[in-house]
Amino acid sequence: MRRIVPALTVSALALLALAACQKPAEPAQPAATAQTDTGKAPAAAPADAASNPLEPPARVLRNDAIGYDGFNGGTEAGAVSAKFGADAAAVRGAWGGEMKDNNGQRPDAKCYLLYPVRGAITHQYGFLMGADGLTGIDVYDPKALAPGGGRIGMSIDEINKAYPGKVKQIPNPSFEGAAFLQVSAPDGKDTQLVFETDALGSVTNWRIGKRGAIEPDESCTR
Repeated sequence: MRRIVPALTVSALALLALAACQKPAEPAQPAATAQTDTGKAPAAAPADAASNPLEPPARVLRNDAIGYDGFNGGTEAGAVSAKFGADAAAVRGAWGGEMKDNNGQRPDAKCYLLYPVRGAITHQYGFLMGADGLTGIDVYDPKALAPGGGRIGMSIDEINKAYPGKVKQIPNPSFEGAAFLQVSAPDGKDTQLVFETDALGSVTNWRIGKRGAIEPDESCTR
């Protein structure tokens, strides 16, 4: 009588025979070597930010570029590329990037803003231009440091610690609970540094400019 071999046994024997015919696997190569030996180009890196108009590469600018005398459009510490009083052409040239203005929005205004543009990102800086040239600089860039170390995001207490005995707090009449923190300028400087806070006491932006150059009721805003 013919002996019946269970199907499971036949399958197991087939698998063993197949394994015997296969070439033994070679030891795994280090990741770096394996990538080199494939002959294939490495996987493409994420697209450069420049390909996205909303997030172009950040312009190289010192985080302490804004000072009591003007601003530094270069990379050398302590340099002043455009001083307060500079005309629009000098400001544009010192900044070195694309700048727009709102000069035509209010023909009756005695001042206007120049502001740099990075793709669709604008208004991180605003250069206030008056009858006597550059009169002030508005800063909304959280990476920028005001002279003395103040910056966006600091609390009122932190500003007072950064400028001990030099801060005058004034309520912001436009927003309940918000305030302006005026910092006394060093001796011999006719400029004023002011931090603006929200109702929670956190700095949202700051400005430095020539004291009294623009009347309080004069609007050069965006």
